[in-house]
Amino acid sequence: MTPRPRKKGSKDLPQNLYAKKKGGTTYFEYKRPDTGKFTGFGTNKKKAMDAANQLNQMLNVETNLVHIAVKTDHLLKEFLLNFRDVTLKAKRINGHPLSKHTLARYTQYIKNITVELGHIDITELNQSQIADFLNAQSSAETHNKYRAMFIMLYKQIVSDGIVSDNIAEKILKKDKDKVLRERLKLSQYSAIYAQATPAIQNAMELSLNALQRRTDIQAWRFDAKKEDGFYYIVQSKTRKHGKAAYLRIPADLPVVHSESNAKTLGDIISHCRDNLACPYVIHEKRKRRMKSQEKDHMMQLSVKQISDGFAKARTASGLFDEVDHPPTFHELLSLGEHLRKEQGWTIKQIQTLRGHTSEKMTRHYLEGQEWTTVEVG
Repeated sequence: MTPRPRKKGSKDLPQNLYAKKKGGTTYFEYKRPDTGKFTGFGTNKKKAMDAANQLNQMLNVETNLVHIAVKTDHLLKEFLLNFRDVTLKAKRINGHPLSKHTLARYTQYIKNITVELGHIDITELNQSQIADFLNAQSSAETHNKYRAMFIMLYKQIVSDGIVSDNIAEKILKKDKDKVLRERLKLSQYSAIYAQATPAIQNAMELSLNALQRRTDIQAWRFDAKKEDGFYYIVQSKTRKHGKAAYLRIPADLPVVHSESNAKTLGDIISHCRDNLACPYVIHEKRKRRMKSQEKDHMMQLSVKQISDGFAKARTASGLFDEVDHPPTFHELLSLGEHLRKEQGWTIKQIQTLRGHTSEKMTRHYLEGQEWTTVEVG
């Protein structure tokens, strides 16, 4: 790839050596052509130039103009754009395209990778560089999600014959971090509800009682109820698992708790109706109507708006001022499962409503909600 024209202060410097001024002093730094990483070379120009020339020879930096002219570029950023615009849009899980929420998440991942590694030729990108990027992520979960995307990307690149090895597969997954956030208690739910906006209150009630994730709460439509008295919900996250994700929830499902005094799931949905013309259950009139990949209607709340609205109400409650990891909107599911269990539901029934494919996952959400009593005598 033809190098960029050197800036005025760097034109007389060897390739890959750069000058930067700070506080009236000129500093030099070397950018490794194979990794893109910078190393400070101090303020002595002659020493910096000598070191840069030695490194260029050691790293076999290409200066042959003929080579530059005929070299074929395979920049990672180009493969990432094709992965986003072609591969992901064509991907199907049990015949269904990826959800808008999933596509938006991948788009953000691609943007972040492009910033850090997009300038590197895919034939020169190595396992260590990818591992460094993954290890810099804030959590094991994020590390593993990026890793999975790299593996998908490389499968396509290997298939196209650009490289022969899926180096991303050789990077080990990280063990999941221990869940640090506190479980939500019913009294805390009530306090947060009191501080929330009507739309967030509706989202809280629906999630607590229907035991559905944010993405499915956000996508819930009023017309999901059919003439047979059931709400037909297709869970976005688990539909790849087949039948378990296709739920038929009765409108007369008894609530486990309702701050709005609803008695059934149908009552909760009815309470969400107002004079706004929006087909989505969780909605509100926004001051600024901005388009988003996460929603189909201007008044429909995005997943982020639901999370942020809950967090704002949680902060306003004052209950978690001294807590490092306060409960998130997701903790409504754990509390809802616990209340269903107290209501007499079996693990299997809760598992079905949640759309879990295993009892183990359902029990995971129930952990931390209660103590087991040791009976004596």
